[in-house]
Amino acid sequence: MTLKGKLLIAQLPLIVALLFIGTISAITTYRVGETSQIILQDNYRSILAVERIKEALERMDSAALFIIEGHRKEGEKIILENRLSFENELSTQKKNITEKGEAEATRDLGILWNEYKAKQEVLLATKNTSKERGFYFGELLPLFEKIKRTADKILAMNQDAMVFKSEHVRKVAGRTNIF
Repeated sequence: MTLKGKLLIAQLPLIVALLFIGTISAITTYRVGETSQIILQDNYRSILAVERIKEALERMDSAALFIIEGHRKEGEKIILENRLSFENELSTQKKNITEKGEAEATRDLGILWNEYKAKQEVLLATKNTSKERGFYFGELLPLFEKIKRTADKILAMNQDAMVFKSEHVRKVAGRTNIF
């Protein structure tokens, strides 16, 4: 056997080891990236939907105050625009249930929303300012607060899940450094 052949055979274990380490590194890097995507896919969409739900709810609440203060046309317009936004985002949230307890909270949110819409209709049909005020503070505002608390609960579930999953990704990445 020639010197060149002997050197090649001597280098063969190093080449195999490098290929093995490279393969393990590629697999681990892929797993870390895949885990990061899961965090975004599972929870970020819900967070966006719930934030938008809360924004639409806040605007509708402000619109109810517009109506009470005598700016009925502006208030009605804001309510109708934001109802659509709320319902679209609620639909998105219903299709993106990923965490334990999220389905129940989302169902509760839908039930509360239907009650809120019905009470909005009562407010829109009321033409007496003193009755509007009493109805808003006695009926609509407490329901607004319940919806907001329920949305906050869903938001917290998804934010907590993102933190937990992020920690998991950090651990997986930490194991990469062991190799």
